[in-house]
Amino acid sequence: PTKNQKIHWRSLEGLPNRGAVRFFPKSSSSCRVQLTVAYEVPEILTPVASALKPFLEGLLFNGLERFVAFAKERYSKSLQS
Repeated sequence: PTKNQKIHWRSLEGLPNRGAVRFFPKSSSSCRVQLTVAYEVPEILTPVASALKPFLEGLLFNGLERFVAFAKERYSKSLQS
């Protein structure tokens, strides 16, 4: 991890995955976010892996939306302190 620039992870259970979120400043109050994810599809699911892609992308998008809400709330609280 790089403070205020990068968060990375790897799964400890469930579908094996790893990834990183990077933040690139655009202005004093906004940034561009880059998400990189890699995951392993269990062999038994390989025949339907392409059908799972929209579902997994939806999970990622929803997770990012929750992170945005968290970050905005956290930023707002830091301005009040």
